[in-house]
Amino acid sequence: MKKLFIGLLVIALLVGAGLFYLVSNLDSMVKQGIESNGTEALGTAVRVDSVSIDLTAGVATLSGFSIANPEGFSNQDMVRFDELRVAIDLSSLRSDVIRITSINTVNPYVLYELQGAQSNIDVIRARFPAQESAPETEAGPQPVIGLDAVTISGIQASLQSNLLPTAVNVNLGNVELPAAEGTPPELAKQVARPLITQLARNAAVAFASLPASQLRDSAGQAVEALQEQLQQAEETARSAADELRNRLGL
Repeated sequence: MKKLFIGLLVIALLVGAGLFYLVSNLDSMVKQGIESNGTEALGTAVRVDSVSIDLTAGVATLSGFSIANPEGFSNQDMVRFDELRVAIDLSSLRSDVIRITSINTVNPYVLYELQGAQSNIDVIRARFPAQESAPETEAGPQPVIGLDAVTISGIQASLQSNLLPTAVNVNLGNVELPAAEGTPPELAKQVARPLITQLARNAAVAFASLPASQLRDSAGQAVEALQEQLQQAEETARSAADELRNRLGL
């Protein structure tokens, strides 16, 4: 009986130690998962300065979230958030699908950079064709995460080109992310596709909406060449270029 009691005590201590290790390392595990899955999905480095998870409140706070510019562009961040606060439905932790109910952002920022006729956002978007191939079978079980529809509001941006002497600052407005569900790698792709597409569209529209005087002050003689570049870009950007050309009399 004594040996049985000692054996049960040892098992309890091992389980407790395992749970303590899991909880105490949960922040770093989530940070690593976000960076690895995000980088794999986007093809460029995804970084998070820190992750803080409050299990009792069901909130995960991501500080210093950034997506690096793809190869061939400047070494600035393409997307940056000072903070992301993710709310989790605690009751869903006992179900097959862990549900994220809201995401609040602090200081969302986007760099829309043109090199020649191609933008940094277009390079990332090319990784997400309209028709997705069947997902590869992953080794080992992975959690399924459900994301409710999310709105990212008040996105600030800089429009930058190798032909512009200075960047032009604009407001990109809002981005609407539809509800999505899948394993972490699947969810990363499902979120990235509409996010990148809407950012490209909003950037083209924002550029077309700039006052002609601001463009002339910023671009000088480079405006006409920049519009020729935009005309070679994706359809929304071409429409923006046509509108700008008419407004500027080019």
